[in-house]
Amino acid sequence: MTIQPMSQKTRTTWQLLLMSYVSILLILLFSTYAARTDMNWQFSEILIGFFLATFKSIPLLMFIPGLRRQSEQTTAWLSYMSMLYFVFAVLLAFTPGAALWGLLLTIATLTLFMTSMLYTRWRKAEL
Repeated sequence: MTIQPMSQKTRTTWQLLLMSYVSILLILLFSTYAARTDMNWQFSEILIGFFLATFKSIPLLMFIPGLRRQSEQTTAWLSYMSMLYFVFAVLLAFTPGAALWGLLLTIATLTLFMTSMLYTRWRKAEL
């Protein structure tokens, strides 16, 4: 399947979608390790933290094949999935000690939701 050319607004939306997608993954990874106050890290603790961050990211990681194809259906479903992360982000924003991570995750999920919906609409109109 070949990827059709995009207009400028669709390309910009696609790039913002990818940036917010990656930022959500990074926020989930860094927030897992942020609770640690001392810097004496054991290899097992690093591995467990990476496992927890991966576990939190599994629903998002399922969309990678469709995102590589720039599929409109995948981005539509990704927008719905981002709302689950939005709920998690709002709860995290009101958690003492994790408010910054919750705020960053809230902004990233809202950006992902809006850009994925706009990309889906504009890409379908182009095709």
